Amino acid sequence: MESSRVLTADGHSLAARCFKPHGGAARRAVIIACALGVPQSFYTRYATWLTQQGCVAYTFDWRGMGQSAPDNLRHYRAKLIDWALQDAPAMMELVAQRHPSLPISWFGHSMGGILFGAMPQHPQIDHVVTLGSGSGYVEHLAKPLRYVIGAFWHVIVPLSVARHGYYAGSRINAVGDLPRGIVAQWKRWCASPKFVLSEGEHIRQAYADVKLPITAVLFSDDTMASPAGIRAVHQPYTGTRVDYVNLRPQDVGARSVGHFNFFHARTGPQGWRHSLPWLGLA
Repeated sequence: MESSRVLTADGHSLAARCFKPHGGAARRAVIIACALGVPQSFYTRYATWLTQQGCVAYTFDWRGMGQSAPDNLRHYRAKLIDWALQDAPAMMELVAQRHPSLPISWFGHSMGGILFGAMPQHPQIDHVVTLGSGSGYVEHLAKPLRYVIGAFWHVIVPLSVARHGYYAGSRINAVGDLPRGIVAQWKRWCASPKFVLSEGEHIRQAYADVKLPITAVLFSDDTMASPAGIRAVHQPYTGTRVDYVNLRPQDVGARSVGHFNFFHARTGPQGWRHSLPWLGLA
C-alpha cells in the first residue's frame, strides 16, 4: 500500500492510498469513494482483495474527513458539493494520469455514490457502482431510522455544532466528525424530497447528462437506505440505464450486511466476488 497526497484545483490536499497487484500488469483501476464520515481505512480489506483480482485500487478521504481533515475542524470551511466538484475530479485525474491505458471503475459507497451524477465525467471511467446510495429525505429512509432522524437533525447536530464548532460525531459514535459547512448542506438536502437536486437546476442537468450505465446495489437489511431512497437518487439519471441489484445478506454468505458490512471481513471474498461484474471484471 502506497500513501500519497492529491491536490485539488481549489488548493485542498487529500490523503489517498494506492493498492497494487503483486506481479503482472493491472487490468483495471478501481476508485473506492467513501461514505460520509467513514475513513478510507475502512475499505482497506476490500481494496487489498481487488489487487488479487488484477486491479490497482485507490481509496481517499474527502476534504474535512479522516486524514484529509486539519487537526482542528472548528474554523475549517467546506461544503458537501465540494466533494463532487473538486475532490472527485482530482482523484479521477490522478488515477487516469498514473494509468493512461487502464479503464477505471468508480465504486461509490453511500455518499460516494450519491454524488456521482454531480461530478464532472471522466472519459476513462467506464463502470459505475453505487452501494447503499439512497436519499436522506425522511420518507426515503429505511425504518426505523426515519422515525428518529428528527432528533438527530434538530437536537444532536445543532448542540454538537454549537459546542464544538463542527459536528463531533465520533464522540457519540454517530457518523463521524464533519465540518459545519458539510453537515449544514447535508441537512438542507435531507429536508427536501429532491435531496441533492435541491442544490439547483445545474445539478439536475448534470445527472441527466450522465451517459454511463450505473449499477445500484442495495441490501435488504440496510438500516439507512431503502428501495424508495435508492430509486429517488437514481431516477435523475435520465440519460442512461440504471441496473438495480437487490441482495439479501445470505446471497453473499453473510448473516447481516446492513449499510456498512459489505466491506467488512465477515463478508469477505465469498461476498466480494459478487462485485466483479459490477466493476467490469467478470
